[in-house]
Amino acid sequence: MHICNLGTIRQVGRMLQIHNAVVDEVFLINNNTGYLDILYANYEQNEAISESLRLNVTISTVILNSYGYHIFLSDIEEGMLVDSLFSPINVGLTPPQVDADLIVARTYDQPPLSFVIDRIAKVDIDNSFLYTGDPNNTDNQIKFNISNITTIRDKDSNPVPLRSLHPGLLVDVIVAHTNFQNTIIPNEADALHVQVL
Repeated sequence: MHICNLGTIRQVGRMLQIHNAVVDEVFLINNNTGYLDILYANYEQNEAISESLRLNVTISTVILNSYGYHIFLSDIEEGMLVDSLFSPINVGLTPPQVDADLIVARTYDQPPLSFVIDRIAKVDIDNSFLYTGDPNNTDNQIKFNISNITTIRDKDSNPVPLRSLHPGLLVDVIVAHTNFQNTIIPNEADALHVQVL
């Protein structure tokens, strides 16, 4: 992958996010814990340079494939693309390291998942729906179906139930790329992961 196509790190709320990083190394402690060394682009004085970052993977890290299915760290291979949400970077270590909260792994020919960042407009606990967007205009809302496979994390990345969410919270909702049903108002999608920012 050309360096200009590598993703860059950006801050979203208290977390950091990257898209299109390349897996450089996979180290396994067991099937689901270890670390990934990834490559990403960092721009200094209008020049892109490749940087390395270690994503530490624990049993609480959510790992998905490009179709939204849960996978193991052992399913990720060198050369794959990853999108990730993670804690602030510990630059005192070499390479710099982070604790990964979410990793989405895919091959070059697979589409990425969509990340929707918005404020919660409404929470329907009885029907397991989460609405984001303008609370006063349903035409500007997205309705997310929360299922038993949806993972929900608070600002500290702890698992929480749907009932702990409330209007006004800023969230990052991960959905499958083909999941939006544009003929329905509000737009509707199945939420795979909800991260409070």
